[in-house]
Amino acid sequence: MKKIAFITFSLTLFQCFSCNQKSTEKSLQEDQHDRLDWFKDAKFGMFIHWGPYSKLAGEWNGRQLPQGEIAEWIMQKFQIPVAEYHKVASKFNPTKFNAEEWVTLAKHAGMKYLVITAKHHDGFAMYHSKASNYNIIDYTPFTRDIFDELSKACQEAGIKFCFYYSHREDWDHPYAYGNFWDYDSSQTNSDFMDYPDLFRRYLDEKAKPQIQELLSNYGPIGLVWFDRGMYTQEQGKEFVDLVHSIQPECLVNGRVGHYNKELLGDYQNMNDNGMPIGGIEEYWESPQTLNDTWGYSKYDHNWKSAEEVIRNMLIIVSKGGNYLLNIGPTGEGIIPQPSVDILTEVGNWMQKNSESIYETSPSPFSQELTWGYSTLKGNKIYLHVFEWPENSHLELEGLNNQINNVFLLVNKSETLPFQRDEENKLLISLPKKPADAINTVVVLEIMGKPDIDPVIIEQEINKTITLDYLTATTVGNAVKRYNRKGEFHISKMQRPEDIIKWQINLNTPGMYDIFISYATSPEWENSEYIVKTDLEQITGITKPSDEWYEYRTEMIGQLNFTESGKIIVQIHPATQLQNSLMFFRSMKLIPVLE
Repeated sequence: MKKIAFITFSLTLFQCFSCNQKSTEKSLQEDQHDRLDWFKDAKFGMFIHWGPYSKLAGEWNGRQLPQGEIAEWIMQKFQIPVAEYHKVASKFNPTKFNAEEWVTLAKHAGMKYLVITAKHHDGFAMYHSKASNYNIIDYTPFTRDIFDELSKACQEAGIKFCFYYSHREDWDHPYAYGNFWDYDSSQTNSDFMDYPDLFRRYLDEKAKPQIQELLSNYGPIGLVWFDRGMYTQEQGKEFVDLVHSIQPECLVNGRVGHYNKELLGDYQNMNDNGMPIGGIEEYWESPQTLNDTWGYSKYDHNWKSAEEVIRNMLIIVSKGGNYLLNIGPTGEGIIPQPSVDILTEVGNWMQKNSESIYETSPSPFSQELTWGYSTLKGNKIYLHVFEWPENSHLELEGLNNQINNVFLLVNKSETLPFQRDEENKLLISLPKKPADAINTVVVLEIMGKPDIDPVIIEQEINKTITLDYLTATTVGNAVKRYNRKGEFHISKMQRPEDIIKWQINLNTPGMYDIFISYATSPEWENSEYIVKTDLEQITGITKPSDEWYEYRTEMIGQLNFTESGKIIVQIHPATQLQNSLMFFRSMKLIPVLE
């Protein structure tokens, strides 16, 4: 009887623990979702790379960085000795810096948040740091606190103030990663620590204290933008936890942890100037330059046009991301005139069309639009027309909703004529000339949520069918994701209801070998999953990957399709799992031809 009572008590205790664990996980997810509310609505931000490297402007001792090289890396590119770079930093005196002018430009351009370098890889702090006297107040003739002025100007303008911080790489510190030309004690390998104890001293003596200073002295911070990753997930999580312990609402970007492992931050970053090939179903951001460099270079005149900037914005926003666009002020504190001109023109477009950008969701259409892009808000679909049709008729396929109204965003009072043809294609009659020289926005008011035709994969006769990220539809918690090493993939399937599926127009009936390409975390092995069609299914068991995102391809069985026509193929966990099933990359259906 005592044994039974003990077992009952233990089971109850376990159930309570399990319940509390799930409740805690759900609470953490809700907190993260709340933190992200402003970010997912903002869409457009200003990035500022500024420091002593701006004074060098792409040149040192008569040596010029080649076009395409990034100027903020000049210390590393030319292996400038620390003592020599200190001389440059000691003369950094940006007397023409004006916080109000910078923030006014950002606001006019339609930017909702501003991210400035607090410490780049050169190790120099652009604020008054007590953790290191190598900062703009104690080390230069400049006596003003840039961060104090910018944070107050941003708050006044309704712009989120944020900062960038290089937490692993610091070419000034003898124990950090990166300075292989001056310090024997530096960490020289990007994959593992040469001197773990010394690296820990750098983290505890400089990096973490400076993060604490920045989060304690400059009011509410929208996000901390870490860069260059971290050696271990545990080290990355220290920074995540530190940020949230001081400012719980502050976001942390995706570069805080190990690049090749699971996302630790609140949202994911593309590579520099990176564009996704398809929609990502998690929050993400693409950091991009206005020319080729981030920090100022007097030699880089390869400026993007306002049209390129607006088009890039729509590519990103229509796929669910945020556009973080960089400027590189001069060593005197002046924003280069081409940057001002471009952002002013972008702002002129945003003043009239920002409704189609802010607080929008990704394009509801599964296919690319030949004439432009689209965004969604409530019952409004915004059609961004970059290529004005010669016959003034805009064609839109795959939308099945009733159309209540169609109009130009800049002229809401005038309805545009529209009709459907015999194939249900929507035809909109446009004015002969576009309302905007770059991007004219046409608004569709529809009845209900968008009802869009799914992607149909057309099989060529006797050919292999490839099922991947781009053509998939996700259900439940399955999401399309991105990782630097894992690239574009689908993950977070834990339940049978978390499904990846495809619709195929099969032209070759018969037997097919089924190959799947996937990776797992080491602890995810031996998870059972099902690949099925309308009539039959096969079961697979995941095998361990040696490392995160090390994809393997294996045959898991055969499926027989007795007739041609439309079929649905799905993959999902066989049972409830404690972990994710896999990082799914693709599946191939290879016909077995006699």
